[in-house]
Amino acid sequence: MNTWCVLSAVKTVLCVGCTEVDYVVTVDKLDVDKELIRAQKGILHRSGRSSNVSTVLRLLGVNVELFGVLCRAPNYRTILDDLETRGIDTSHCTFTDESPPYSTIIQERWSQRCTVYYCDKPFPYVTAEDFKKLDLNQYGWVNFEARNPRDTSDMIRLILNHNNGRDERDRIVVSLQVYNAFAKIVDLLLMCDYVLITKYICEQRGWMTPKAACEGLNELLRIPRDINIRRPCFICPWSNLGAGCMTTDGHYFMLPAYKPKKIVDRVGDSDCFTAAFIYAAFIRQRRLADAVDFANAVASHKLSHVGFDCVATLKIDAVKLPVQMEVGEDVSSEADDLLNDAQRVCKKYLNRPVEFRSREEASSLTSLLEAKEAEALATDK
Repeated sequence: MNTWCVLSAVKTVLCVGCTEVDYVVTVDKLDVDKELIRAQKGILHRSGRSSNVSTVLRLLGVNVELFGVLCRAPNYRTILDDLETRGIDTSHCTFTDESPPYSTIIQERWSQRCTVYYCDKPFPYVTAEDFKKLDLNQYGWVNFEARNPRDTSDMIRLILNHNNGRDERDRIVVSLQVYNAFAKIVDLLLMCDYVLITKYICEQRGWMTPKAACEGLNELLRIPRDINIRRPCFICPWSNLGAGCMTTDGHYFMLPAYKPKKIVDRVGDSDCFTAAFIYAAFIRQRRLADAVDFANAVASHKLSHVGFDCVATLKIDAVKLPVQMEVGEDVSSEADDLLNDAQRVCKKYLNRPVEFRSREEASSLTSLLEAKEAEALATDK
C-alpha cells in the first residue's frame, strides 16, 4: 500500500459493540430432511459486527479500538489472542465469565447460500458509565451498533456534549449500524452523522429499493430541511445492486456494485462494507458517494475470498471511484467549505498515491516543469 497524504488527524476509530463466535460449516448442499450431512470443512472464528469492523479497519492500517464486553473464560481465550495479534486495542473493555452469543453458519459449497442459526442469548453490554471513563480526545470516529437504545443514546449524548463548541475538525464523527429492531432505535437516527441500514430491515419496512429506503428514512425526520439542525447521511447497501446513499441536504446517489469473479464467502461482507466506508470517509476524507463506492469495491473483493485477511492485499490505489449522481451537478461538501486555500490545494493535489521515481526520471520531469513555467511567465509578459 502506497504512502498517502491525508488531511484527517491521526486519531483512533472506536467501535462500540459485541464480540461473538461463529462456527462456519461448509457442505455440498443442505438437506434438512437428512439426519446426517457430510461437512467439507468447519472454521471457528471471532465475529460480531463491531468486532468485524475493527478487524477490517486494522487490516486497512487504521488505529482502532474495540469497546465492549469480552469473555475471560479459558475456552474463549482464542478470541482475546486474535484481537491482540491483530493490534486491536481492547484496553477499555470490561470482562465477564459468561459465554458470548454464537452463530452456526451452514454455507453451501456450490450455491454459496448461507443458513444461519443464531443463539441470541442475554449477554452483558457496555454502559454510559463505562463510556464516561474514556478520553474522548483520542477518537476521531465512533461506530455504534444499533442495540440497547438507552445506553447507546446516553453514550452518543456524551459525544455530542464533547463536540459542542469545538471546531469541525476536532469533532468526533458518529456512525450507526442498523440491522434489527428498527422501531426501538429510530430515535437514535438524528443523533448520528451517518446511518448504515441493511437491506433486510429496509424490506421489512416496505422499502424495496435503495432510493425508497433513503427517502423513507428521510421522511422519518420530521424536521424540515430549511431548519439548520443536525441531520444524518443515509447509506443503504443493497447486495448485488450496489448501494444507495443520501446526503444531509437530500441529494441521492446510486453506486453500482462491483461484480466479484467468484463468490466464495459471504460471511461478514456488510461489516466489511461499513469498515471500508469509515476508512474512505475518515482517513481518506472522501465525500459520501466516493466513500460508498469505495466500500462497494472492498466488499466485493472480500466476497471472492474466505475471511477478511484478503483486505490487506487489496491495492487501494487501483480502486476507481466513479459516481452516478441523480442531481444535475456536483454537490459541494460542508467540510470542503470550511477548508482554507492551502488545505484545498493539499486535498486536491496531494490526497493521492505517492509515485516514487528514479533520480533520472525526476531530473527530466523537473526540467520539463521548469521549461513550462518559464514559457508561462514569458506569455504573461
